Amino acid sequence: ARLSGPARATAAVVVPSGRRVERLEFRLGETPLATLTEPPWQVRFDVPAGGELAYLTVTATYDDGTQVEDFRVINASEFLEQVEVDLVEVYATVTDGSGGLVDGLAAVDFELRDNGRLQEISKFELVRGLPLTLGLVLDISASMRESLAEAKRAASGFLTGVMTPKDRCFAVGFAARPSLLMPLTSDATSIEVSFRDLPAVGTTSLHDALVYALYQFRGVRGRRAMVLLSDGDDTASLVPWQDARAYAERAGVSIYTIGLGVGSGSLGIRDKLRDLAAETGGRTYLIDRAEELAGVYEQIERELRSQYLLAFSPDPPAREGERHELEVKVKRRGHKARAARGYTP
Repeated sequence: ARLSGPARATAAVVVPSGRRVERLEFRLGETPLATLTEPPWQVRFDVPAGGELAYLTVTATYDDGTQVEDFRVINASEFLEQVEVDLVEVYATVTDGSGGLVDGLAAVDFELRDNGRLQEISKFELVRGLPLTLGLVLDISASMRESLAEAKRAASGFLTGVMTPKDRCFAVGFAARPSLLMPLTSDATSIEVSFRDLPAVGTTSLHDALVYALYQFRGVRGRRAMVLLSDGDDTASLVPWQDARAYAERAGVSIYTIGLGVGSGSLGIRDKLRDLAAETGGRTYLIDRAEELAGVYEQIERELRSQYLLAFSPDPPAREGERHELEVKVKRRGHKARAARGYTP
């Protein structure tokens, strides 16, 4: 059931020997709820009507300045994003027989089906000049210790190349818990600075990070993409994989996944990364060394600037809450289109 209306949150604080809690801060999303300096560590608040997914975050600051943070997901099994059913936008990448990106196509070169029914493409455009909202999600768990410096360098180069004055980006880092390193901004340098000095520590909360990053797109329309880098499967998430996957399926964000050093023995994480990309119209890259990241990011950058926008009004009209399967084909021989596999109004 969806949660809304008055609620109460209670935190249990474990204080390290010789330390004391200076303050405890509660936030709902980015909205401060309370700052407490003594027990009971409890706050009353209102969950917004509508039952949308939200994050309740608690940050404890000790007397030596160190901080620990934890969070809980509210309405994790429900989903924030809904597609406007009067006009559905589909972003497609087209490749030729050798895998090269193809531009110069027209609307008549495409065939688009919604639940198997051919649709009329009412809006068509090569997206090269369209604004992009981008999420950069970086695994900073302990297993990334040897690779993190190179991962940061490659991500910085990617941001410099991909972002234009029209674009916005945010950055999320994740280990035992995900954290917002930089909220949406058009300043690529600020994003680079936000992860420049991050250490590699802790376990891996991949599922939580996925949902947390997609949550940052709430209220954002237009072209949206996320690039997620991880070197291992989930070990610490609160959100089950099926819930995280379902949220990604409905979010309307193209997800590009990068698996670093996830060999053939790591079937779980490889399958998850491939599944996310395939469902959302992104692409998966499995690499052995961090030195390959720069080339991967360059490929993603080229693809993001070579997509096509196909928009249509569903016929028959889409019903709210009903999953619709999408199929995009290119009529030219040897050409293939890659796009999200569906949407849910």
